[in-house]
Amino acid sequence: MENQRKYSVQLSFEEIKLPPLEDILVLGKKCPQGKIGVYKSFELLVPNEFEVFEITDSNIEAVLINKKLLIKIDSTSIINILKEKVFPFVSDSEILKVDFKLRIYYDSFELEL
Repeated sequence: MENQRKYSVQLSFEEIKLPPLEDILVLGKKCPQGKIGVYKSFELLVPNEFEVFEITDSNIEAVLINKKLLIKIDSTSIINILKEKVFPFVSDSEILKVDFKLRIYYDSFELEL
């Protein structure tokens, strides 16, 4: 009878980007470049990397979220976090970059080889 080995593995991972670009942009309703201008600029620099979400908030016109982030967490959850933690600090004439670092953790699990 052969001995079975058991391993305990802890696994976590997070995204790194090269070149380093922002994860999220929050656009104020009166930002000089406007939603369309910012989106077109991003399409030239990093085509098909960001998704635009229109926001019905007094100061916020839209949020651009990196699609890589949307694979890991849904847009509703991200926007709810932004509404609570970020939107209160955004003036209607600015563009705010948000560094949204997400780590995914697993509990320890057994692995038999």
